[in-house]
Amino acid sequence: MEDDERTPRRDASERATRGRDANSDADHTVDTADAGECARTRRRFIWLTGTAAMAGLAGCSGGGGGATETTTATTTQSSGSTGGVPEAYATATSLDGTQRNPDSLSSQEAVSYQEEPSEGRQCSTCRYYIEDKNGDGAGACAIVAGEILPEGYCVSYVEYEE
Repeated sequence: MEDDERTPRRDASERATRGRDANSDADHTVDTADAGECARTRRRFIWLTGTAAMAGLAGCSGGGGGATETTTATTTQSSGSTGGVPEAYATATSLDGTQRNPDSLSSQEAVSYQEEPSEGRQCSTCRYYIEDKNGDGAGACAIVAGEILPEGYCVSYVEYEE
């Protein structure tokens, strides 16, 4: 029977094992004490790599000190006000019949409102749009505070289907 890496050496007094290198025909000997040290070094390397990755991710989560500012979607709680629009829009209904509630509107910043259409989508074709009631060219929205242009757009857009 031929020796391979699964067959122990015949000399039991030696603590070495014999194996073949996959890239060459040269024999090499590995001391089991060195193998244990190698395993501990690998474990330590893996542990340190994981710890460093976690520290890096924790650093990316913010915590101040950065020059960038993050915004969070919030609703405007303006009890008793009209939500930044003329009184005619305060509790008006949108194209699909959704009634506007001035006490629970999202801010224009929270919904990324812009004054131009996006890929053919615009406020005048949105189910939440409230058409112009006073002739100034701007309408309102059932879910967003402030005056809304008919050609505007936000991420809350839902196409109105009659």
